[in-house]
Amino acid sequence: MLKKILYIIPFFIFIIFITNFYFSPENVKKVNKLRNVEQVKKKISSTDLPILKNDTNNIIVYKDDIEIYKKKRKKYKFMDLIK
Repeated sequence: MLKKILYIIPFFIFIIFITNFYFSPENVKKVNKLRNVEQVKKKISSTDLPILKNDTNNIIVYKDDIEIYKKKRKKYKFMDLIK
C-alpha cells in the first residue's frame, strides 16, 4: 500500500506544477503575445502572395483504355468448352 502511494504522490505533484505553470498570468501573457505576433506575420505574408494565372483549361485527355485493353487481351475458349 505504501509503495502505491509513493508512486501516486509524484504523479499528482507533477500535475499540480504543470497546471500552475500553464495557468499562470505570466505564461498566459506570453502565449497571447506570441499569438498576436504570428497573426500579424500571417496577414503581412498573405498580402504579398502573387496571384497566378489559371492554365488548366483543356488539360484533361480522355482515353478509351478499357476498350483497348478488351481488344488486346487474349480470348480464352474455356467458357466455350463448358457450353
